[in-house]
Amino acid sequence: MSANMYDAIVIGGGPAGSSAANFLVRKGHKVLLLERENFPRFHVGESLLPAAWDLWDDLGVTKEIEDAGFVVKQGVNFAFGPDKDITLLTREFPEYFQRPYTYHVERAKFDEILLRKAESLGAEVREGWLVKDVIMDGERAVGVVAGPKGGETEEYHASVIVDATGRDCVVGRKLGLHRDDTVLNKISYWTHIRGGYREIMDDSCRTDIHTINDGWIWYIPLADDVISVGPVLDTKKIKSWPEKTPQERFDRAVSECAAISKWMEGSTQIQDIQVVSNVSYLNKQFVGDGYILVGDASMFIDPVFSAGVTLAMRSAKFAAESIDRGLAAGGCNAETIDDYEAKFRKPVGRVFKLIHNWYDILERGDRDNIFIRSQRIPLLRERLIVMLSGGYDRADMDELLADAAAMAE
Repeated sequence: MSANMYDAIVIGGGPAGSSAANFLVRKGHKVLLLERENFPRFHVGESLLPAAWDLWDDLGVTKEIEDAGFVVKQGVNFAFGPDKDITLLTREFPEYFQRPYTYHVERAKFDEILLRKAESLGAEVREGWLVKDVIMDGERAVGVVAGPKGGETEEYHASVIVDATGRDCVVGRKLGLHRDDTVLNKISYWTHIRGGYREIMDDSCRTDIHTINDGWIWYIPLADDVISVGPVLDTKKIKSWPEKTPQERFDRAVSECAAISKWMEGSTQIQDIQVVSNVSYLNKQFVGDGYILVGDASMFIDPVFSAGVTLAMRSAKFAAESIDRGLAAGGCNAETIDDYEAKFRKPVGRVFKLIHNWYDILERGDRDNIFIRSQRIPLLRERLIVMLSGGYDRADMDELLADAAAMAE
């Protein structure tokens, strides 16, 4: 194999890309990972799920994550207004998961743990590198044109290109696969504060989700007295707001939530407001001749249920399994790796249904929704907690909603 020829080229070093490289190297493949930034680098998406423990074991990073000093997360609290708090804890049904807790993480530290592990296993990692183009031979992806920032570019070839470029969706956009979810047309304004209130439960915290008129707000305690706060709003509805700047819209959204407003009293905002628009999308397909899309490059999930990182790592595992079989069969054609498509779309579909149900609840102002009902229906509560803890292979969303409707009658 020539110096610029690899079994797989992974574009992007976030959780999906570094995990894909990790799994592929473990299977004996020659992998080049190209990452635009130099790690550690800042990123949002700090609330994780208990289902990640099995994946961390597979990746060989469990000890590093345990020793990183992240805040322990026990579960999630949904607040539908004053005195309408629904707290759901994985430890209520610990038999479904290896451990009934997870973490709130600083993504710069967390993502670097994953990237360095892949590198230590033998993946060739190049940081500060830009992919200028994906090389196509007809409809087949065969390589990339890439080089260090400000430097010369070269062609690099591989049997398969793994697109882990997140919202950039390099391959998906080049091939016209990108599809925005027009129903989930949301925009987020978020920041970090220092000094806000945090509720401590057994030396741990929870993720708080509070509903407001045109959306909801996350409140995620991190290490070093830092808290991530982010309203997620309906893009169409806020067009009529007199507030136009990101800071003004953030301030208005927070002012509509009495609890979070009180929790933020005396705190200091430590960064400018960040904006993420077109919050949800789903690519038309995840695989093709010579390419496979993983993590946020395949779809971007609304953050309300903290599913993104777990799905990213899971997609990487599924992708590596399919690529390994494809290479063994003589090449990564759409036909030899298309089992990834069906395997990954199943959990993605379940999460999207849960998210659409969430926004239906907000739109209707439903005060007897699936979360409220879980307070009085034990079986519904069990299934909801399993789903929200990342057990997408252990709970079916259609069955969950059907049971909720039947139980309400």
